[in-house]
Amino acid sequence: MRSILKKIFITTGVFFLINILLLISLKGFHTPANKHEPGPPILEPVNPKFRPVVTSTVPLDKSFSSISKFDTILPVVVFGCNRPRALQTHIEALLRIRKNPELHPIIVSLDCHNDDTIQVAKKFGDKIKTIIELPDLGPIHVPSQFEHMSGYYKIARHYNYSINYVLYHLNYDALIITEDDLEISPDFLDYFQTLYPLLVHDKTVWCISAWNDNGIDKKIARDSTLLHRTDFFPGLGWLLPKTIWNEIKGKWPSGFWDDWMRLPEQRRDRACIRPEISRTAISPEGKKGVSQGQHYEKYLKKIVKNNDPVDWKSIDISYLTKDRYDPMFQARVDACQVITVSDLGHLQNDMKCAQIRYSNEKEFVAIANTLEIMNDFKSNVPRTAYRGVVQCQYGSTTIYVTPTQRPWKGY
Repeated sequence: MRSILKKIFITTGVFFLINILLLISLKGFHTPANKHEPGPPILEPVNPKFRPVVTSTVPLDKSFSSISKFDTILPVVVFGCNRPRALQTHIEALLRIRKNPELHPIIVSLDCHNDDTIQVAKKFGDKIKTIIELPDLGPIHVPSQFEHMSGYYKIARHYNYSINYVLYHLNYDALIITEDDLEISPDFLDYFQTLYPLLVHDKTVWCISAWNDNGIDKKIARDSTLLHRTDFFPGLGWLLPKTIWNEIKGKWPSGFWDDWMRLPEQRRDRACIRPEISRTAISPEGKKGVSQGQHYEKYLKKIVKNNDPVDWKSIDISYLTKDRYDPMFQARVDACQVITVSDLGHLQNDMKCAQIRYSNEKEFVAIANTLEIMNDFKSNVPRTAYRGVVQCQYGSTTIYVTPTQRPWKGY
């Protein structure tokens, strides 16, 4: 009996000792929770010839998860009046790129009661969800000093009526606003579908636009996925959510609605998202509109629209949220050397970026004229500006036209 107990004691002790040794040998060894989880990286010497380029000193916020993308119904509302050929061309372009009619129903909204234009819309049959013909809303009251610009008052009333109709009578949560004289890119609809979740997520964003006011050839970076925040409301193909319309509809202006949208009372320090390469362009029909071709020859007809396919579903757009974008944007600008306009004639080919400073509107206009970009301000904001900064390409160099105001305090 004693010998049996002795054997049991020895066996138990050996088993216990083996377990202790195993635990010691496994100390510090990490077993992945997931068999597909990669192990620790193997650090190898970096060949100086292929050293990664450091583009920013701002650390990436690792805790921020990408914005969840989801499909939502975004009707496309095409505004027209009396340009039947323009309307036909525009709707045909929309139908060519539309993958899912349920996600992007087309609604045509017509003022002017032009029979030829109405017939063009009707010929598309059930490819168009609805045709809105503006009813007789009575005479338009135009201030005497703007009688020669009464068309702008008709457009404002047209927008007000049809946006209300689509968002409340048809009960959509948002809409894409376009016009019959716009050309569109192949990824026009995918672009808005991808960016709508950002509009829902980030309350510092109040619109998504397809337009770059300075999107002229040789003034843009050839990156079809590059997007920016801007303090300037661009319009010309844009996404309006019902939440924003609820906020502004009660004070909608009787005329010049786009400039009214650019007032600080509407913008409220919020931004729009715009592309580096426009998703819309102005067709020659645009010369016949209310603006009578203003800026068309010098700027608008030179705007380049994107023609490259883009897989928007695979692109993380969370860098556009204000808390991530602002520090990276400021670091990118601050990393650039400050030059003057006179230096533009002899920039080094390897100069990736540069700043040109301005302290007032007159100085900005002079710089913009030299760079051949748009030089005007609306409500103190230059076109495409973000935090006062306007950027464009000059040869192989990205130029940031930056305010001398530091730190940035507003317009």
